[in-house]
Amino acid sequence: MNINDDDGTNPTRLIKGLFPLPKFIRYIKERCPSRRFDDPALVAEWREARAIALKVIKDEASIADSIGVRELSEEMKPLAERILQQPSMHRLVSLVSRRWCLVEIDRLVVFQEAIDLHHVDQIKASLSPSPGAQELIDLASCSGVHAHPPVRCTPSDGGYMFSSASNDLRFLDVVTVEPDAIQDFTPVGAASHAIVMYVGFSDNVISATRSGDRIILTNGSHRVYALRELGFHYVPCLLTDASDGDVSEFLLPAAVKQDRQFYLAAPRPPLFKDYFDPRLTRTVPVIRKTSVLKAKLDLQKSSVPTV
Repeated sequence: MNINDDDGTNPTRLIKGLFPLPKFIRYIKERCPSRRFDDPALVAEWREARAIALKVIKDEASIADSIGVRELSEEMKPLAERILQQPSMHRLVSLVSRRWCLVEIDRLVVFQEAIDLHHVDQIKASLSPSPGAQELIDLASCSGVHAHPPVRCTPSDGGYMFSSASNDLRFLDVVTVEPDAIQDFTPVGAASHAIVMYVGFSDNVISATRSGDRIILTNGSHRVYALRELGFHYVPCLLTDASDGDVSEFLLPAAVKQDRQFYLAAPRPPLFKDYFDPRLTRTVPVIRKTSVLKAKLDLQKSSVPTV
């Protein structure tokens, strides 16, 4: 694929006909350059795809309920377990039971309607032609050469601005620590405390959630897409079971909880294989954006009665 870096857009594969028409139109209106698309033409295109989608739904009813799940290879198991031992993973795995396994790619239920093909090409360029166990686990856990992209920090309007190409950039935590915990910096005056703000990324593993017989891909769509293009049919994945109604509310993605019938009960929900069906997709130019976080410390001094 030829990537156009000149007009500030990335080619993006967008599913049509399976998700509702308003979602299709809204995605293009909000993310693509203005006046590139004609509304009546988009509606007609979606309706044509919808007719095909209805036939697919009929022919492939219940296909999502027979997804394949396998154990990791013996070579992968110790590599994957070491990932779970990392301190940053403790909170992720301490709440509910999660396990590494190999999950069939094509039958994963998806709620993300689009794939950034430029990002996929970057992932593929970082992989060897035939990735082995170590490389696959590194990719699945966002480790090694697949670690998060750099974050730029600059002063901004009395605070700080953090920016990254990854939309996973986020505030992680704010804590107070003893001043001597901060190395290579000496403040002016006698410090009693230091306020530390952590900025970075989530534990960005390829993950999925089981609900009954279906498995919903919850993170790592672009990495899974890259492996599918390289010929893989199963992907290493950290799997959580949300079949128990008591835990499904905080384990299922918000999009799935908002329309349980569509994703969990409909005969044939959107599946990962649909990204590769030219009848049910189109490629659109999506405006390239950078994620930005701004932080400013608001200090206020006052006097209160001594207790």
